[in-house]
Amino acid sequence: MSNKKDISTQLINNDVSWVEINSRAVEHNLSLYKKAAGNKIIAPVIKGNAYGHGLLKIAQICQKNKDVDWICTATLHEAIELRKNNITKPILVLSPKNTILDQAIIKNISLTAYQYETIQYLHSRGKQIGKKAKIHIKVDTGLSRLGVHLNNAIDLINQVKTLEFIEIEGVWTHLAESYSQNRSFTNHQVSLFDCLIEQLKNRKTNIPLIHISNSSAATTVTPKYDNFVRIGIGTYGYWASDYVEKTTKKKYPGFELQPALTWKTRILDIKEITAGSFISYDRTYQTKKDSRIAILPVGYFDGYSVALSNKGVVLIRSQYAPIVGKICMNMMMVDVTNIKNAINNDEVTLVGNCSKIRATDMGKIIKANPRHITTKIHPDIPRIIIEKSGS
Repeated sequence: MSNKKDISTQLINNDVSWVEINSRAVEHNLSLYKKAAGNKIIAPVIKGNAYGHGLLKIAQICQKNKDVDWICTATLHEAIELRKNNITKPILVLSPKNTILDQAIIKNISLTAYQYETIQYLHSRGKQIGKKAKIHIKVDTGLSRLGVHLNNAIDLINQVKTLEFIEIEGVWTHLAESYSQNRSFTNHQVSLFDCLIEQLKNRKTNIPLIHISNSSAATTVTPKYDNFVRIGIGTYGYWASDYVEKTTKKKYPGFELQPALTWKTRILDIKEITAGSFISYDRTYQTKKDSRIAILPVGYFDGYSVALSNKGVVLIRSQYAPIVGKICMNMMMVDVTNIKNAINNDEVTLVGNCSKIRATDMGKIIKANPRHITTKIHPDIPRIIIEKSGS
């Protein structure tokens, strides 16, 4: 557990921001999905620096959590980094890039695969190493991204079954719009995938792990055969859409996600500005009265969206301070005229679990998903694990 007080003092001295990750919120969210999933495997997705929450920090929470069976990363590099840091739970790489794949075999990391040439290479390397490569075959059922075409999936699986140093551990697909209220395409994809699994079973091809559900689908669709659920944005306490939230709560009363991330900084300086003054670049804001303007050492380089200029708010001394003027590369300005006791070095909450500064609320202002808020937070900004009960 990080010493929050010591780290916070260091951060103040360096005039930077920091991100607090509430481990209990993450655990709470995962427990909800585990309860809904029953006997299915729960596999948090921690790609994209764990949706901005910190790859290693979230992996460490998952490593200790009894509800977590697997961990999913986007790249092999991420997975190797976890192995280097004593993350021992099974890991599935969802979209391996062109890289040296030997380490996946050596470090017992499962890879997504869908091209026979790549699988042949894994087989040859596995044979040289003396250990089977574990793969999950990805099938394209309509996203038209990575994956073997549905019509070619059975032929590919039959080919791969003959390779001695390949273990087909799983088969999966990804839904294109499981968050949408229009269920027609989602139902179509689920039906196609169910049909594929049915055909495999009829051919006595038994693949242990079958997965189609992400956070949205985990509580809104019921595939016939899946036994493995990939939980992405839900892990961190956010809904993919209002439809998913409404449908989930109706189906599972008490299913209340808790956002785990809080992004903070401190006031760098406060200036007294006269009425009629312009603030920041392009003069997009002009004061209507004498004002107190606080300068914060955070900007769009740090990951705070410039689209929130003159629209967003921050929290100072339990009061909202509106962003005024155009957000700069490393600074932003907020109006603290009505926060009479605000002073330099006061703590400022940029993103947190309360109205107006939740990633969900901020996303609605700029017409973006919560993940578009959290994943933009610069990876070099320190992540600190805290424990805090309640939402």
